[in-house]
Amino acid sequence: MKDSLRRLKEHYEPRIRPESMGYEILDWEDQESQFCRFDVLVRKIDLSGKSLLDLGCGVGDLCSYLQQKGIEASYTGVDILEKMIREARRRCPPGRFIKADLLRENPFGNERFQIAFCSGIFNLETGDNERLLDAYLTRLQDLTTEAVVINLLSIASRDQQDKYHYFDPDSVIKRAGGLFPLAEIEAGYLSNDFTLVCRHGSSSSGSRS
Repeated sequence: MKDSLRRLKEHYEPRIRPESMGYEILDWEDQESQFCRFDVLVRKIDLSGKSLLDLGCGVGDLCSYLQQKGIEASYTGVDILEKMIREARRRCPPGRFIKADLLRENPFGNERFQIAFCSGIFNLETGDNERLLDAYLTRLQDLTTEAVVINLLSIASRDQQDKYHYFDPDSVIKRAGGLFPLAEIEAGYLSNDFTLVCRHGSSSSGSRS
């Protein structure tokens, strides 16, 4: 875990500058691809009036996106990097931002969120991405009451780079299906990406779309 945190700090902290766009800091290709992933979230999940946990919130781009879209959700952003949280608070003052490592601490007490979202937090190759995904799926299952949405880079990507980690959608949905009654894969919106949508429910399901 210490090695993972070191890699994250080394990769992201030098990018955190007031004049930089959020997608540049987070190492997305462009803002369009970043927002495309947000579009999948709001298309699959009705966020209006819901409590939303944005895990790995970066500089709060999702918070700003929801404001621009006029979506009134109760937003909480969490990031493991203090510099990210400070910049997020500056950029999106209405948001609630917390610096925390949710695998090691619980800053919420008994509070639960209806929805949790993770965008790109498993992209950077840290050597233990698969284990971290499983650990966070378990953690977010406990922290949510309705749904967990996570986007990941796909092994189907034709332009793979060593610094990134690519996941097998079939493996991911099987693992998610062991934790959530309802799980599906949303793909096709970007050539190198897919989104896992897990729902708390009563019927067993695992599907790809």
